[in-house]
Amino acid sequence: MNKKTAIMCCVIGAGGLTYGGMNFEFQGIASTAKAIGVALSITFGAVMFFYGGYSFFKGKPTTANEKDKELYEHQKFDDERLEKLYNKGEKSMAKPTTKKKISASLTSMRRLKELAIRRKELESLLTEVTKEEKVEEDRLLDKGWVQKNGSWDIGDDRN
Repeated sequence: MNKKTAIMCCVIGAGGLTYGGMNFEFQGIASTAKAIGVALSITFGAVMFFYGGYSFFKGKPTTANEKDKELYEHQKFDDERLEKLYNKGEKSMAKPTTKKKISASLTSMRRLKELAIRRKELESLLTEVTKEEKVEEDRLLDKGWVQKNGSWDIGDDRN
């Protein structure tokens, strides 16, 4: 649970405790439904408040952005899968003789994933630039400019 969610739990829990405390009566509440509501409000308010407080102080820090989290999850999965295959000694995978080979393989896999992500970003950027260039070329052609030998000239109607 992240810090924001933990704080929200504390706020909701404090609201439930406040409602229950303000409506609590020692001699009993005349309405059965209200009495049940107050009891549930106090109980769940206290549980949420303490759970939110516990999660706030003991929760994992969440400073990474979404892409980093996604990359970390893929890396963790690959690490676990490769370690399981190595420990089982499956014949489908060549069994490395040292931990250094496993580490080097994992590093190579991570680098390949990073490069694939960068390739996708670069391809999308190239597509975007190509579209913008086409729009600008069309605007220049509409205004009477002519492209000759890779450069732009003002179109002459005097010929």
